[in-house]
Amino acid sequence: MAVIFCFSSCKDMLTVDSDRYKTVDENGLTSANDSVSSMLGLLTGMQRVGERYLLFGEMRADLLNVTEYTPADIRSLSDFTVSDTSAYANPRDYYTLINNCNYFISRTGDSNSPLIKENAAAHALRAWTYMQLAFNWGHAYYYTEPLLSVEDTEKDFPVYTASQVIDALIADLEPLAEAAYPDYGDIYGMPSRYLFIPVKVLLGDLYLWRGASTDDYEKAAFYYADYIDKNANLASAIAGQPSMYWSYDNFLLQNFDKSYPSDNWAGLTYARSTNQELVAAIGMAPSVDQGISSHLTGENMYFYHKTCVYFKPSDVINNLWDDQTYVLHYVSGALATDYYTMGDTRKQGNSFQGRYYININGTTTLFDRLVKLNSAENFMLYRGALLLLRYAEAVNRAGKPNTAFAVLKYGLDPVTLNDPTRIPESELADAKPYITVFNNLKYTFVGNDKGTGIHSRGCGSAPNDQYYVIGGTNGEPLVSVSDTILWVENAICDEMALETSFEGNRFQDLMRIAMHRNDPSFLAKRVAAKHGSDYGRIYSLLMDTKNWYLPEKE
Repeated sequence: MAVIFCFSSCKDMLTVDSDRYKTVDENGLTSANDSVSSMLGLLTGMQRVGERYLLFGEMRADLLNVTEYTPADIRSLSDFTVSDTSAYANPRDYYTLINNCNYFISRTGDSNSPLIKENAAAHALRAWTYMQLAFNWGHAYYYTEPLLSVEDTEKDFPVYTASQVIDALIADLEPLAEAAYPDYGDIYGMPSRYLFIPVKVLLGDLYLWRGASTDDYEKAAFYYADYIDKNANLASAIAGQPSMYWSYDNFLLQNFDKSYPSDNWAGLTYARSTNQELVAAIGMAPSVDQGISSHLTGENMYFYHKTCVYFKPSDVINNLWDDQTYVLHYVSGALATDYYTMGDTRKQGNSFQGRYYININGTTTLFDRLVKLNSAENFMLYRGALLLLRYAEAVNRAGKPNTAFAVLKYGLDPVTLNDPTRIPESELADAKPYITVFNNLKYTFVGNDKGTGIHSRGCGSAPNDQYYVIGGTNGEPLVSVSDTILWVENAICDEMALETSFEGNRFQDLMRIAMHRNDPSFLAKRVAAKHGSDYGRIYSLLMDTKNWYLPEKE
């Protein structure tokens, strides 16, 4: 690739890291034979930021907490004390990846290039990387031409705000929405298609983040729905009723301490080739002797035990799991009975699949195993449930809260879309394509008695839950559409926690919703809630939105 560089200061932003690199003439990227090695170079850049994707998204949010053994640098993310000298304040690896994408794009953009598929993939990787800069640091030095000399690095580069980055990326990606990607077979056992980020998914995110108008939200919903519908395996997985559920016998015996719920859900949370719901991931090397391997995930026992020691679910997510209502809908002959208990089974799938006694400094301590951090070698970026939840967020903000809530409670399929008790005709009269696309039998699970809504994945038969309704059975009546939208958005935010906890998304999800409400307390009170006696400091800190961002290394 072109050059490797680093930050030195805002005035002297980029300096060449080494003089040992190929010249432009030596690395023209003119042959299809260049494709694999060049794209692997970009994917290696993704590996270098993968661990930070998870840590930045979860340690600063409300669901993942520290323990007494958490290293100081990771703890600083959780308590918002990252200094400008910390490695976490240095965006160098992100800009290195961007510059290498710029170089690749600049030499493969001709329509006759044998690397035109790779060119589209590089655009998407660059866009995702710019999004991480904008959402983690609040701004980005924006440039699209490669820096190929020391003189190039001494130029004045425009500093874009997050909103300016979003506008620029939308303009860059829109022409590539239907672009095809390369297929290199398996890389480290992962099909290469999962290592490239779909442009439509990125456009969905960008329009959802911008949220300047109903049109933005509808475009976000369209891109999410269109991507799902045109990917047969993903559509099938979504309709396939994945869940963790109690058997009838165990439920009636209340034998929860001695049995484990049946599980065809937890596998959907791992970034593995066997996961039909997988959309995109950062593929890591299985071990350090094969490449860049994560310190946080995988089966390496040294890090495996460290992960048990370093992290634990916060009281926030534990309480949220425990407060859910689980419904078992039991049909016997012509009779159907609904049985209720408390608790979301995804709690077991996330953190109670295994407990380990670990010897630390001569003391044996029991730790819960955080399955999502222990059981996969790669970092999840997108999966089907995340797309559906963001789709629901967009549809809700577009003024269709009942349709959005149906994503949680029922699932969108012909039954739901043709039942006015579930979605009123007023929300469907305009026949928006991002909704009508789900009026297809392929989204109906044959023999379904639980529903294919996201909430049913951990709470049994959500369609039959009389308490899981808009406004809540004991809540204040919602007298306006705006009140209903806020209530449904809260429900979506909770479902994001229940379904996608510990996957790297949480802090940015809270940021985005708080921004759309123009209410920093939405984020501040949720994050502060995990800090116990330090609630006041964290809440006051996060009421100032500038503290949502990492400092930049000087």
